[in-house]
Amino acid sequence: MTSSLENRRNIFEEKSKEWTPKPVHEFFFRMAEQYKDNDYIIGLQKTWTYADISDKSKQFAAGLIKLELKRNEHVALILPNHPEFVVSKYGVSAAGGIAVPLNYRLKKEELNYLISQSDSSYIITLDVWNNINFVSILKELCPEVFEGKSSKAFPNLKEIIVFSPEGKKYPGTTAFYDLLFSTEISQAEETLSYLKKPKVSDVTDIMYTSGTTSLPKGVLVTHDMVWRSALGSCINRGYQEGRKIFVPIPLYHCFAYIEGIIAASMVGGAIILQVDFNESQSLELMEVHEASDILCVPTIGLRLLEEQRKNPRDLSSLQAMYCAGSEVSQKIWHDLKTELGLKELITGYGMTECAAGILQTDPNDEISRVAKYVGRIIPGGHIGLDELDGKNIQFKVRNIDTGQDEVHGTEGELVCRGPLVTRGYYKKPEETANSIDSNGWLKTGDLAIIDENGYISLTGRIKEIYRIGAENVAPKEIEDVLTSHNKINQAYVIGVPDTIMGEVGMAWIVLEPGESLDEQEIFEYASNYLARFKVPKYFKFIQHDELPLTATGKLQKFKLKELYMNEEEKVQS
Repeated sequence: MTSSLENRRNIFEEKSKEWTPKPVHEFFFRMAEQYKDNDYIIGLQKTWTYADISDKSKQFAAGLIKLELKRNEHVALILPNHPEFVVSKYGVSAAGGIAVPLNYRLKKEELNYLISQSDSSYIITLDVWNNINFVSILKELCPEVFEGKSSKAFPNLKEIIVFSPEGKKYPGTTAFYDLLFSTEISQAEETLSYLKKPKVSDVTDIMYTSGTTSLPKGVLVTHDMVWRSALGSCINRGYQEGRKIFVPIPLYHCFAYIEGIIAASMVGGAIILQVDFNESQSLELMEVHEASDILCVPTIGLRLLEEQRKNPRDLSSLQAMYCAGSEVSQKIWHDLKTELGLKELITGYGMTECAAGILQTDPNDEISRVAKYVGRIIPGGHIGLDELDGKNIQFKVRNIDTGQDEVHGTEGELVCRGPLVTRGYYKKPEETANSIDSNGWLKTGDLAIIDENGYISLTGRIKEIYRIGAENVAPKEIEDVLTSHNKINQAYVIGVPDTIMGEVGMAWIVLEPGESLDEQEIFEYASNYLARFKVPKYFKFIQHDELPLTATGKLQKFKLKELYMNEEEKVQS
């Protein structure tokens, strides 16, 4: 990225000004014609060009049609970051199906719930990942399907398609590549030409939320949401032709899918994949393939930073990082930028419900701003709506007690509306009605402040607020104070039961490497900056790798509360 951000933005906007939102597979096939010989998916063993992925996606789509996939039937994907995930996503879309990408780290009972709740008619799965045998799990959940019969647990399920990197075959299932190669590319293109064209307003994915506070909900994601989000990110970040993005985060998540797979295709770029994150291997991949950008969550960013300190690699091609998903201290942002040699470092905010990173800081923003804000609304480009000031989404904050709109600089619940916002949750009418009002405003559940320049800072989660006596306490305020201590790397505060006050605060502390503190020192430090009732009653030290995180690096605070309840007497003593 040798040219300026503004120049790159201008080039992209000029190039894209004739584009209109398209179904994701149609747009990719168009880009594949333009960039057919460009590298698109760079894996550990092999690199796939745009032409490779395009042809295989079309062949796989034709194979699904042979298996009698009907329009809008649901296809569950249980696949780590293999190139076959990308082929499956485009293939399902091209065949007229709706993809249901699932977290492959889930346990049997969790997969059981999601496959059932999503009414999936087909499952595309890896056979074995690490110590998890997905074929065995599915045999336990739906043994009848392996015998060609209907499943009692999953009545809609017709077929299980298995991708085996070693080429193994499993009786009662269809092998991924047998299905793909059952149709020649010319025949596949002819088959697809007869299909009814989808609308951009059609649902392309049912993406399940992380479930940090409750059971996962299936978000209805449209082609239009995906396309507009990717376009806005390309403009804000100034995506240049041939951008190479290292993507160690799971592709089933909208962050990697939209900001990586889809956005990269808009500039003939490539994504560098890693099936299992390993920081040493990550740096090697970035060095060998000359990555110019990274998409990651803070937990991964920190591990890359520590590994680069211990075993430096030549990352001279690396220019940018988009790191989001949880809060990071200003010191960590500074270290990431300086020690990884980044010219452009941004953070952002998004939800599955509004198509990934719809708020982003500017690549030219100072570190102090990146540490304070989660960004402002991404550009709408030439497809932005006049009624939304040229954007594709609108944000405001509402008073959590009265529901009235708040002015700039005042805290309230962050709400949003626009074409980037989902229409609701699959088969969850009550949850949909509770989350999206009659005017289309989505309640994010986040407390936030919008400043006069449109930059948004998060101040907490409504569900995380706890009550000490008659006072409401927002954990984030306390966490900000604790992480300002130079020996504290991370701090997470929850409310726990108390017989006298109703609830009190408990802080989980991750120290900087090699540092030591005791509870009294932290208590005294916090007392200098917080009202007495806000200072946590309990402190517990924990290692970073002990934190209960989702696959995308988000902390599951309800699990911290479970840990407390399991060790209540020990903690209180």
